[in-house]
Amino acid sequence: MRRQILRQMFLIVGAAAMAAAISNLTASAERRLDWIRTVTTVPATSRSSAPAAPRPETAAAVPAVPARRAPPPAKSVAPAAQAALAPPREYPPHPDKAWLETTPEETRSLFDRGVPFFDARRSSVYRDGHIRGARSLSVWEAGLDGKLEQLSGEGLDPSVPIVVYCSGGDCEDSHLLAERLWGIGLNNVLVYRDGFPDWERRGWPISKGETP
Repeated sequence: MRRQILRQMFLIVGAAAMAAAISNLTASAERRLDWIRTVTTVPATSRSSAPAAPRPETAAAVPAVPARRAPPPAKSVAPAAQAALAPPREYPPHPDKAWLETTPEETRSLFDRGVPFFDARRSSVYRDGHIRGARSLSVWEAGLDGKLEQLSGEGLDPSVPIVVYCSGGDCEDSHLLAERLWGIGLNNVLVYRDGFPDWERRGWPISKGETP
């Protein structure tokens, strides 16, 4: 009984489908239905007209720019070297004055130029430490006149700068020696006012003992 009912249903559905197909085929184009959906293929987008980038293996080789090197660090310059680098200053003779004073930097510049230096302190203090190359001419000890006479006989150019010094501060020995040197005809005597303590504090060249 059940199979008979199902068979009748299939027959009815099949007959209806066939009738619908015949009706659609005989209908006008405007009323006809599409049984199969037509899939519209979208045309591929046209390629850009811009030229293609060259392949890596065919592209022109661009030379690599070397990295900029950092400049080497600036070297620190010691005070003595700074004085040596300073432009030389002219020290014209001053026959109307027994002496002129110099700054530490000027004194170091004169030292580097090799001008004569004279130490006016006592010889015992001189032996404990003096500016390298300086000769001892103590104004308070016997024999100064003989030393000055000897110096005068050495043929030293009276216009050449010479430097005298003592212990700096309130010490006037360097000025007294400058007057004595001026008295024997040396017209370019310069006094290092700050004296040996300042020179030693700056770490500039010193010597010990009897010899300059």
